[in-house]
Amino acid sequence: MAVSKVDQPFNALAEAERLHKAMKGIGTNENLIIDVLGHRPSHQRAEIAKAFKTSYGKELDSALKSELSGDFLEVCEGLCYCLNEYDAKCLYSAVKGAGTDEEAIIDILSSRNNAQIQAIKASYSKVLHRDLEADIKSDVSGNFGRVLVGILTANRDENPNVDPNLVAQDVEALFQAGEKKLGTNESTFNRVMCSRSYPHIAAVASEYAKRHKKNLLDVIDSETSGSYCSLLRSIVSYAIDPAAHVAELFYKSMKGLGTNDRRLQRTVISQCESDLPAVKAAFQRLHNKSLAEMVRGDTSGDYRKILLALLGEA
Repeated sequence: MAVSKVDQPFNALAEAERLHKAMKGIGTNENLIIDVLGHRPSHQRAEIAKAFKTSYGKELDSALKSELSGDFLEVCEGLCYCLNEYDAKCLYSAVKGAGTDEEAIIDILSSRNNAQIQAIKASYSKVLHRDLEADIKSDVSGNFGRVLVGILTANRDENPNVDPNLVAQDVEALFQAGEKKLGTNESTFNRVMCSRSYPHIAAVASEYAKRHKKNLLDVIDSETSGSYCSLLRSIVSYAIDPAAHVAELFYKSMKGLGTNDRRLQRTVISQCESDLPAVKAAFQRLHNKSLAEMVRGDTSGDYRKILLALLGEA
């Protein structure tokens, strides 16, 4: 966990007062806001937001909106919520209005465990007064939609032990449904990707390569397309190496010309309490530069400062 004050004494009312002082009067003390929001875990930030409303009679995100702007505001707003509420809000943004942000949906739902999925669904209902599954069904269709609905049942096997016999069965089932068949039996891929544990899927990928001399990710590329392909790839990638998977989310948000700020913000906020040392090591190994170095090169000002604080680099 990168947040640096998790083990320090915590007083939500005192932290809320610090935020109030940072925003009252003429001008804004952005460094104080970063010090409070950038170094506390999500459950403490949620307590701070509640204490702020109790003390000052307004929502913390509304107060921040009146003082801040741009990407710095977007990050600070996201930090007002616990992680499952943040995921729920990101998913709603992905499906509301014209068009769909498939990338956001895939990034979030392909890597959450059953308890997280249940918490996201509950937050979606409580905060937004809507049903996540219904919104997904109305916005996407086909095999992409079927896999998402399967994930939302939160019924993935989570037994950490892997059964080699079942792995062998799934390897052959996927081979018969894909490479050996004219066309693709997508239902077999869907069943494995939605119901099997992540360690099991990783074992399937390894055994598939041994038996059929082909990377399962390459098989998915050749047998599927579009958002459906991206979703299956994301599930397998996360299963094989969670740290490398997250490192690639960071990299893809910043590579090339321009920055995909929405994806960068989403990845920082949702992953800053995960196994960041492993993610940073994977990023360095894969790209021969540090995650912090790439963030510094792609962002600036207070936006850069709060991202680096959340990553434990400031």
